[in-house]
Amino acid sequence: MEESKKVPIIFTRDQIESMDNFIKENEGYSRSSFVREAVEYYLGYIDMNENVNYISPLINQNIKLILSRFEVKMSEMIFKMAVEVCKSNILTAYQSELSDQALDYLDRTSKRIVAEHNGTLDLEDTQKYLDEHDVFGDVNG
Repeated sequence: MEESKKVPIIFTRDQIESMDNFIKENEGYSRSSFVREAVEYYLGYIDMNENVNYISPLINQNIKLILSRFEVKMSEMIFKMAVEVCKSNILTAYQSELSDQALDYLDRTSKRIVAEHNGTLDLEDTQKYLDEHDVFGDVNG
């Protein structure tokens, strides 16, 4: 058993009354054991808060690291996709023998279509847009 030392403590009447009511309802407690347990509980609470203050920045730092790695990976994937789209566009333009005017019009129209659909398109939406707006009209003629 740990060595104990007697110390004077001053409580308000309300604190003593609350403590005595708890002791009456819970067998095995004395005022001394109640105060010791309360002090141990509070010391644990303070220690926990210090640990949270230590762990919280570590968690934050790890989340930032994970997000930065994700950003790098996404940027690499977007770059690779852009290269593939560019290759496809070059082949299509070469095979279609489009004039410079037609290519400029195609570029402007593509940007407008993507912007109007917030970057999300499927083939049906694109075909519907092309049908409604007569995109190719007399551009290449």
